[in-house]
Amino acid sequence: MSNIRDVAKAAGVSTATVSRVINHDTQGRMTEETKARVWAAIADLNYKAPAGSVKKKTSSKNDTPLCIGCVISTDKDKYSDPYYLSILSAIEEHARKNGCSIPFVVTSKELEDSGFRAPASAEHLDGIILMNTLSETVYASLKEHVPTIVGIDTAHTDIDNIIYDHYAAASLAVDTLVAKGYKRIGFIGSSPIGSKFEEGKRYRGFYSAMHSHGLKVEERTTLDCHWQEKLCVDAVKKLHKQNALPEAFVVASDLMAMAVLRALYDLHVKVPEEVAVMGISNIEMSRFSNPPLTTIHIPTTQMGILAFDTLKQRMEGYDMLPRTIFLPLHVVQRASI
Repeated sequence: MSNIRDVAKAAGVSTATVSRVINHDTQGRMTEETKARVWAAIADLNYKAPAGSVKKKTSSKNDTPLCIGCVISTDKDKYSDPYYLSILSAIEEHARKNGCSIPFVVTSKELEDSGFRAPASAEHLDGIILMNTLSETVYASLKEHVPTIVGIDTAHTDIDNIIYDHYAAASLAVDTLVAKGYKRIGFIGSSPIGSKFEEGKRYRGFYSAMHSHGLKVEERTTLDCHWQEKLCVDAVKKLHKQNALPEAFVVASDLMAMAVLRALYDLHVKVPEEVAVMGISNIEMSRFSNPPLTTIHIPTTQMGILAFDTLKQRMEGYDMLPRTIFLPLHVVQRASI
C-alpha cells in the first residue's frame, strides 16, 4: 500500500507539499504544475490518505513539521571548521524557530566515501542544504532520496544556490592591498574539485585584479595549499628560505591566512611591516590572531538563514526556475596590512 512518502517521491516534492495539496492549503506559493504532479502521483499510486489526515480548508498555516539535513564542505571534523560551523549554527537556530529539526548532518567527504547509502535518518528528510559540489553519481543518488535540495556555494545549476562571489572577493582583496601601496602580491588558495588551480574563481579574481593594476603575477608566490594549514606554513617557510617572500599575500580563507601569520611569526618576519596578510571569510577567531587579520567579510549568518528560508519555500511548493542569490561583501580592516 502506498504512503505519503511514495507520493512525494513520485511527484518530486516534499511530504509537506503533498499534505498541502491534499488539504487544499493555499499558504505559500505553489504552481498549478506542482499540484497537477501531486494529484497525478496520487492517482497513479492509488494513494488513500489515512482517516483524519485530511483537514478542512482553513486560512491557518500548515502545521506539518519539517525535517531537513545539512551536508558540510570540509575534510575536517564536521564541527571543527569555524566557517561552516557559523553557517550551520545559523541554519539550526533559524530552523528551531520555525519548528524544524535537523537530525542529519554529514560532511561531503563522508557522503562521497559512503556512496550515499541513504542512512535511515536521511530517508525521512523533506530537504537538504548542500554546502559543497558533489560528484555526479552521489548527487544523483542524493536527489533520489531527498525531494528538495538547496545549495550554498555549489556548482549544481539545477537547484537554488546562496553564494558569495569568490571572484569579486579576491579582486577586492587585491584592490585593498594596492590602495595601501603594496605591489608584489602573492596568492595562496586551493584547486577546485576536479579542476586546475588556475581555474578557481578566487585565483581568477586575484589574477584579473593584479593585471588591471598593471602588476605582475609571480608564479612562485602563487601557491596551491589544498585548504591545508600545514601546507601553508611549509610553503611560506620555503619562500622565506629562497628569499622570495612577496610584500603581501591574499589568502583564500582566514584559517589558511592565520597559518601564514603563524609561519611568519616563527620566521621573525614582521607583519605588516615586512609582509602583509589578507584573508577571506572573517571567521570569529580572525580578530584575535596576532596581529588581528584584515579580511573580506562573508555574511555567514545571513547565508544560513537565507538557505533555510529558500529550502522551506521550495518544500512548501515554490516551483519556479532555480535561483542564484549573491550576498554582499565588504572589507574588515585590521592590523595585518
